[in-house]
Amino acid sequence: MPRDAAKWINQDLMSQGYHKALEGMSMVREYDLAPDLVLYRFIDTTNGSPETGANGPWWLEYEHFQKIKHFALQHGYSLSYAARLFAAILYEYSEVNGYVRARVLQPLRCWKGRGKQVRSAGKDPRDLPTMTPMQSIHEIYQLYVPGIIRGGSLFGTAFKFLDFTPLPVSKGWPEVR
Repeated sequence: MPRDAAKWINQDLMSQGYHKALEGMSMVREYDLAPDLVLYRFIDTTNGSPETGANGPWWLEYEHFQKIKHFALQHGYSLSYAARLFAAILYEYSEVNGYVRARVLQPLRCWKGRGKQVRSAGKDPRDLPTMTPMQSIHEIYQLYVPGIIRGGSLFGTAFKFLDFTPLPVSKGWPEVR
């Protein structure tokens, strides 16, 4: 398939997005998102509406969202907590009190990769110093979509907001028994 720059509405943002994607992912590669694809994003509504929370670059495809959801059900974890385990979402980043679904409207480029270890800046006492996402058979791939950011975003052009599902928030890491 030829790489026609006019084909993807965010093509001009891919190079700067690569550096942001590397902050949270390893084994990063370019990936195409076709119209009508439905993506999932865990969000924090404490600072805005679900629509505001949807306006961010980190997304999951259905199969990876389902992997998190089934793990939570199988192991008795909240979906919010399981999302933290799989995507290495620190409390200082998000309360993870819901998720949104959005449909891709126009062809987009993104970066796809495995989550990598993150370090806490110590802003939230609930966070451990470092967090490593699930590995091996529990590994998921995340998407970083350049141009989908708060302020000056392509979200309204590139996505159709579908719905929001609230989640109970875990107060911290489950106690080890």
